[in-house]
Amino acid sequence: MVTFELTPHRLILLSYILVILVGSFFLLLPISTYKDISFLDALFTATSATTITGLVVVDTPSTFTPFGQLIILALIQIGGLGYMGFTTYFLILLRRKLSLRDRLLLAESMNYPGMHGLVRFIKRIVPVVFLIELTGAFFLFILFLRDFSNPLNALWQGIFHSVSAFNNAGFSILPDGLAPYRGNIPVNIIFSVLIILGGLGFYVIQELILYYRGQVLRLSTHTKIVITFTGLLLFWGFVLLLTETIQWKELSLRERILVAFFHSVSARTAGFSTVDLKDFSEGSLFWIIILMFIGTGPGGTGGGIKITTAVVILLVVHSYLSGKNQIVIFERRVAETTVQRAITIFILSFAYTTFVTLLLTKLEGTPLLPTLFETVSAFSPVGLSVGNSQGLSFCADFSPIGKMIIIITMLMGRVGILSFMLAIYGKGKESRVKPPEARILL
Repeated sequence: MVTFELTPHRLILLSYILVILVGSFFLLLPISTYKDISFLDALFTATSATTITGLVVVDTPSTFTPFGQLIILALIQIGGLGYMGFTTYFLILLRRKLSLRDRLLLAESMNYPGMHGLVRFIKRIVPVVFLIELTGAFFLFILFLRDFSNPLNALWQGIFHSVSAFNNAGFSILPDGLAPYRGNIPVNIIFSVLIILGGLGFYVIQELILYYRGQVLRLSTHTKIVITFTGLLLFWGFVLLLTETIQWKELSLRERILVAFFHSVSARTAGFSTVDLKDFSEGSLFWIIILMFIGTGPGGTGGGIKITTAVVILLVVHSYLSGKNQIVIFERRVAETTVQRAITIFILSFAYTTFVTLLLTKLEGTPLLPTLFETVSAFSPVGLSVGNSQGLSFCADFSPIGKMIIIITMLMGRVGILSFMLAIYGKGKESRVKPPEARILL
C-alpha cells in the first residue's frame, strides 16, 4: 500500500501553492482591478509576487487598484519572509509552543542550520526585517514627495517599493518604473542597500547584528563567504557592465555609472531596471544571466543557486587542480555532504533551466538568448526581462502552456530545486550496505 507522507519539503511546497491560490482569488475580485483579467494572469501575478520574482504579464499600476496592489504587497511580504516564518512569528507572539515537527519545518523553510536557537532567531529577525523596510520606506517617501502632489500617494509608493526592494521582488507601481530615477543618486543608493541587505540572508543579518553588539566574537565561515563573494560579484558585475554603459552617449556620465552599478546589484535577484535591457549587448545580457543564476545568500529574500553553492563548486575545482584532498576556505574544511549537496543543486539547476529554455523555444518559437534570459530570471527568481513591445515581460506573449511553465519555474526557484525534487519524489532511506568500490575511467 502506497502512503503519501507530508514531509517538511512537501508541506513547504503546499504552503506556497496555497498562498498563491488564495492570492489569485483576491486578485480576481472586482475591487482589485481596474479591468477584467483572466485567471491565468491572476495566477501568474500571484505566483510572481509570492515567489518574489517580479515578472509581469499585465501592467501593475494600470491594472491593479490600490487594494490589488496591497494584495500583491502582502504576497511579496509573505513570500519574502517565508510563509512558515511569518506564521510562526505570530504564533510565538501568541505564546504558542512549537512542536518538534513545527521546528523541523521552520528550520527547513528558513534554511536555518539546525534547531538550536531557532525561536530566538525568528523573534529577533522579523522585527529587524520590518525595521529595515520601514526605514527604507521613510527615505523613499521623502524623495517621492517631490514627484507626487499627494503625500499619501508618495507614502504608498515609498512603502510598496521599500518592501519590494528588500524582498528582492522587482515589482513597481510607478507609471514608468524606475527609469526616471536612473540618474538619481539617493534613489539608486536606497534601492541598492535594501536589495543587498535582503540578499545577504536572514542568518547573516542576525550574525552581523550580534557581532556588532559583541555577542559574537567571530563571524562564521558562512557569513564570511556570503559577504566576501557578494562584494566580488557586485564589483565585477559593475566593471563588466560599465565597459558597455560608458559608451552610451545618450546618457550622462553619472547615469552611465549608476546604470552599471544598479544593474550589477539588481541582476543577482531583485529584478528592478532603470533602462530597457534590450539596449545591452548579447555579451552583457549573458553576464547578467550568470549573475542571476548564481543569485544571493541562502536563507534570505534572494534566489539563484546561491553564492555558497557557487563557491563550493569553485573550491572543488580548485582543490582538485591543486592536488589537495580536502576543500578548505577561511581555514575551515568543507564537509563532504555540503559538497555533494552543492554539486546536486548545480547540476539540477543547470539541467532544468536548459531543458525549459529549449522546450520554450520549440513551443513559443522564440529566440534562444531572450528565452534563456527569461527562464533563468524566473528560476532564480529575479524578474528581469528583455521585455515585449508593450513594456511587459518577454513571457507576456507566451501561450497559456508557456506561461504555466514559467509559473512552475518561478515556484521551483523559490522553494529551491532540491527541496522541490525531494517534495515530489521523497527521500529514500540510506542503505548501510556498502558494495565494492568501482573503478571508473574519466
